[in-house]
Parts: sequence; C-alpha cells; structure tokens
Amino acid sequence: MRGTRATVWTEPLQRLTSVYSVATTAGTALVLGYVTPEVLLARTDIEPADVDQWLLAYRAVGFIFLLLNAIGIAAVRDKPWVFWIVLPTWLFQGIGFFAVDWPATGLRDLALIATYVTDLGSGLLALILLGFLIRYRTAWAYQRIR
Repeated sequence: MRGTRATVWTEPLQRLTSVYSVATTAGTALVLGYVTPEVLLARTDIEPADVDQWLLAYRAVGFIFLLLNAIGIAAVRDKPWVFWIVLPTWLFQGIGFFAVDWPATGLRDLALIATYVTDLGSGLLALILLGFLIRYRTAWAYQRIR
C-alpha cells in the first residue's frame, strides 16, 4: 500500500511556516503602509512625476506577496498546496531582497527592520523548506510508504 505518514518534522515545520507567515504578512503590510508619496519625495531621488507610477508598481508587487504570505498561515491545515505556494513565494521574497534598490524605497527604522525580517527571513526559511523537500521528496516532510 502506498501513501505517506508524518515524520517528527512534519508538525513543527507546519507550525513554523504558519507562525512565520503571520509575521511576513504583518511585516509586508507595515512596509506597504510606510512607503507613501511624501516619503518617496523626501527620501529618494525619484522624480515627482514618476512617484505615482513607481508607487503603484511597488504596492502591486507588495500586495501580491501579502496575499501569498497570508496563504501560508493555513500551513497548520496540513495541505500540500499550501507548501507549494509558500516555497516559491519565500524563495522569490528572499531573492527580491537582493534585487531591490533599497535607497530608492526610502525605507528607514521600523519599516527597514520589517523588510529584513520578511525578505531575508523568508529566503532562509525557503531554504529550510527546500532542504526538507530534498530530504523527504514530499511536502511538509512526510515519509513515503511503499
């Protein structure tokens, strides 16, 4: 009979994902609320004529990550599809940290700390999920039964 069974790592991995998804969702919301036209004009080199377009693109990308991170809260529901959404989301968030021109965002103080937690933390946790995926070859570190 084929199937899977939980390992000692399954539940802790799901709890970690769920709790961290709460943090990344809150951190992303904080950063999205922090970056305003006034902040951009005061702290960046963005031209006043380009602020609205830049902010629209920034918020659109941020909102997509906000929604995808919120889905990760459901990790404790033990659904494989949540794993397959969280893993690439966190990988891209981790990569995005190195791709964003941080001085151009005008982020400082709490918003910058939130960015480090959400983006760098997501990249690190994506690598942890990837390690368990490689080790067990299933979502959530389930063991295959043959």
